[in-house]
Amino acid sequence: MATLRDHDEGEGDDPRPSADTLYDALSDRRRRYTLHYLKQRKEPVAVRDLAAQVAAWENEKPVEALTSQERKRVYIALYQSHLSTMDDAGLVEYDADAGTVELTASMADTDLYLEVVPPESVPWSVYYAGLTLANAVVLVLAWLDVRPFSLLPDIVWGPVVLVTFGVSIFVQLYADRQMRIGDAGPPPEYPDGN
Repeated sequence: MATLRDHDEGEGDDPRPSADTLYDALSDRRRRYTLHYLKQRKEPVAVRDLAAQVAAWENEKPVEALTSQERKRVYIALYQSHLSTMDDAGLVEYDADAGTVELTASMADTDLYLEVVPPESVPWSVYYAGLTLANAVVLVLAWLDVRPFSLLPDIVWGPVVLVTFGVSIFVQLYADRQMRIGDAGPPPEYPDGN
């Protein structure tokens, strides 16, 4: 899988979008929802179907419960602005005459993650800094033979530290799978998505 990186215009037939291009596209929720839906489908989709799903996510309701006004509002925005902008940036192939859109080959091979940190949570970087500090304090207290840490031999504390990091890594891997744009289900930022 490709990673986010800048590209040279002269490289190959299918250059990767630059990080700036991706950040610009991802700055708009409708575009994020569009990329999420297209990555799930992996084939050309009708703009009306795309608009219906994006409208459903925006209004937090099933497609069947949408009003015609909710569908139309998203359809018009996609048709008049977002799809042509994303096409010009090389993220999608938009055929306005046929009314279809699909990801470009380079976007289909690009993994996009969106870390959504609710107010009651902390980012993973802060979590790991805290875990490192806590483990360092435990190791120092065990090394200084402070009770209750002196009740276990020093050799036991190494595996304890490894287990805390190992469990944390697997939890983060699971959480990251829920944050990837294009995975099954609603987009990462969808209120009931995770």
